[in-house]
Amino acid sequence: MYHISDIKKFERCEKYFWLYTHQPVKYSPFVYHNENMTELCKKLLSINEPYFEGQANDEGEKALQAISEYSCLVNARFVYQDLRIKIPFLIKQDDHSFDVYFTYTSCYPKEGEAQSIADHMYVLKQLQIPVHHIYAIHLNAQYVRQGDLDVHELLIIDTYLFNHKNKAHQKIEELVDTCSRNLDEVLVRMREVQQVEHVESKRTTMCTRGLKCPYFEKCFETPSPTSVLNLVQSAGKLEMQEAGIQDMRDVDLAKLEGTRHQYAQIMAAKCFDGIYFDTFAMYSWVHDNIQYPISYLDFEWETYVYPPYDGMKPYDVLTFQYSLHIEKEHGAELEHKQFLGKQDCREAFIQHLLANIPETGTIMVFNMEGAEKLRLMQLSEQFPQYREQLVAVCDRMIDLSLPFSTGNVYLKEMAGMYSLKKLVTIFSDYRYSDLDISYGMDAVKNWRMLAHSDDEQSKEIEQHLFEYCAMDTYAMVLVYHGILDLLNEKSKNLYSSS
Repeated sequence: MYHISDIKKFERCEKYFWLYTHQPVKYSPFVYHNENMTELCKKLLSINEPYFEGQANDEGEKALQAISEYSCLVNARFVYQDLRIKIPFLIKQDDHSFDVYFTYTSCYPKEGEAQSIADHMYVLKQLQIPVHHIYAIHLNAQYVRQGDLDVHELLIIDTYLFNHKNKAHQKIEELVDTCSRNLDEVLVRMREVQQVEHVESKRTTMCTRGLKCPYFEKCFETPSPTSVLNLVQSAGKLEMQEAGIQDMRDVDLAKLEGTRHQYAQIMAAKCFDGIYFDTFAMYSWVHDNIQYPISYLDFEWETYVYPPYDGMKPYDVLTFQYSLHIEKEHGAELEHKQFLGKQDCREAFIQHLLANIPETGTIMVFNMEGAEKLRLMQLSEQFPQYREQLVAVCDRMIDLSLPFSTGNVYLKEMAGMYSLKKLVTIFSDYRYSDLDISYGMDAVKNWRMLAHSDDEQSKEIEQHLFEYCAMDTYAMVLVYHGILDLLNEKSKNLYSSS
């Protein structure tokens, strides 16, 4: 049995679809769905008994029978040929046609959803189920929780989908009309692909667009560090590879965007030590921006789809942990402070951080604009009594990822990546894989378990969380000192050659 999601996989990549049908992988969400969207929508639409509610294992007959028996169907499963769809809400009108409601746990469901809606409509049409109007129910980005969750403020019933600028540009029904197609032909091709013994892997931009395909490593070998496939921000790297250009040292300059990062990659590939290091830029960065004591700071947080506490909006985060390594002067023994809270620990987090972070010196973070700085600015909105102090902390932040993202420092072993986990393996022998928790999402999953664990389990989880978060700040220490070592080495070489 196929689902609409299978059609999406097939049209993204036939190999992706084939692998999923033979070796399915479990999807792990990056956010916490802390409420049930169906139950919230029932309240919004004032749906009361009696109504039909479908179940996950329904094969279509029950929903078809319910069409004539009920005025409202919830999560009804319908089957056409070997394609099964689920319609979140069908509400019967006076003329016995149905208003259809699609639900989205996002604030701005995009116009790209129109194809999926059109495919659902195709199945309903084939089953002779008349549709009156089509609506989208989505989250209200401006809703701020105060007290109990108010579904009439949290959720919006819309006749529009949104463009890439989050503007309501075209009506759903207009978009659906332009996307209507004959699914029979698509299903025939899907069956043919599923039945073959092997599908060739072909690398395209779809392999890494958005979230990287979960089967990427199965399809392709890891390229060498200087492979053209590791060129960042390159639209022409696949074309170059197909033309026989494999290495950055042989790159076709006419096919490059000419970014500073690409220049750094190519120069590192050509250097005997595999390192590109802008000595003057890095000297300025270190001596103009960084003062002791240095506070290496890292947060862990949970992202909630639905605001769980007062002052929070949809997709707001709750920062539950921090690690702080303090280096009072160069080479001094590190001091370590840490915090781990449970449930709504936002204010306790703020108070603990402000009590322990040094009042002077540089605060070193990694990817600060998208992480720690953003988290503190959100907290300053939720707890305005601490705004001045939190803004002062943000003003002292320096982003350790900046030398790498700008191309001022590039080592060929980076292979086009500059995550902290990647960099620490280049500048030291430390590996996150040695920890019981080695990824951010693993930390979040373990934190969720704290609320339901006994004392013994809680102590073990807390220890693993402390080790993981502390590794992040210690990794920053190692990477920063790795930069200093390179700066000293390159400066000596520069002056000895002049």
